[in-house]
Amino acid sequence: YEVFETDNTRLDLLGGGRYLYLKGDLDFEIDAGSPLAPRSRRVTESDDVIDAVIGLRGMTELNDKWSMNYLVDVGTGQSDYTWQALAGFNYRFKRVDAAFGYRYMKYKFDDKKLFDDMDVSGPYGGVRFHF
Repeated sequence: YEVFETDNTRLDLLGGGRYLYLKGDLDFEIDAGSPLAPRSRRVTESDDVIDAVIGLRGMTELNDKWSMNYLVDVGTGQSDYTWQALAGFNYRFKRVDAAFGYRYMKYKFDDKKLFDDMDVSGPYGGVRFHF
């Protein structure tokens, strides 16, 4: 839902859901020199969460070629909370935009056996096609 607009800036209110599936594998081998017979084992656990999120997303045109985009959202549901922030730049060619920026996402989980909390962050890059 658009909440603010000028000639070069647009800010939208957004809502939706976020689904996360995680799987952890642990491989280990018991040393042959131990009193136990040599063995290797694999332990696998997986879990998933679904959360409702609400946030703001915006874009500001800096000139006819460059724009800046940004997003922040928060949510909760099967996790205690989740949030993310993203900031990036776009360069417009005729029918394609080149996009790059940085994203950070945090989860704090409820009583999940496998994971307590999770932070994911890093740069991103991509292209967007205009039809």
